[in-house]
Amino acid sequence: MDAYYWSIGLVAIGMFVMLLELFVPTAGMLGVVAFIFLVAGIVVGFTVSFSLGITLIIVTLLAILLLFALMVKIWPKTPIGRRILLTPVNSPDDVLPHSKYLDEIHEAVGQLGIAKTKMLPSGIVIVNGIKFDALSDGLPIDQGDAIKVVAVKGNRIVVQPYDGTVSDPADLPAADQDVLSQPIEDLGIDGLDDPLG
Repeated sequence: MDAYYWSIGLVAIGMFVMLLELFVPTAGMLGVVAFIFLVAGIVVGFTVSFSLGITLIIVTLLAILLLFALMVKIWPKTPIGRRILLTPVNSPDDVLPHSKYLDEIHEAVGQLGIAKTKMLPSGIVIVNGIKFDALSDGLPIDQGDAIKVVAVKGNRIVVQPYDGTVSDPADLPAADQDVLSQPIEDLGIDGLDDPLG
């Protein structure tokens, strides 16, 4: 077989090995072998004629560009590509941790509650009987004031003073009332009388 066919055969084998590199994990070893075959084919092509060598260089470069385009388009869909590449994030729910506390925070938006501590600008509030770390949206809030949850920032709720229909904290749901500031008679607890006496 003369050098003309050897040069074309070496370049063809190099391209096949380069294509095989996409589907067989060899840590780049097949890429090195493909490079050796391609260079050897081009060198042999130049020994035959200058025009054959230039033609093989152009064909090799076009094949590499085509292979790169195939790699970008097809390789992520191969079993190896799926294992190596990360799958795209479709929504924030795919990456955010899921917990009962985060669900409770988001359910609290729009609810009324009571400030358990003075908020300058952060503190503790009780909404639906659950304690939350909260940030005041603007004005300071005194302990025992009615609040409304307006937003969520990270793992905290954002509250603002509530001046709506709640004129007295006793108007809030029982779970949101400050139990320690209420008279014992309002709590429905029997007195501490001695049952034997």
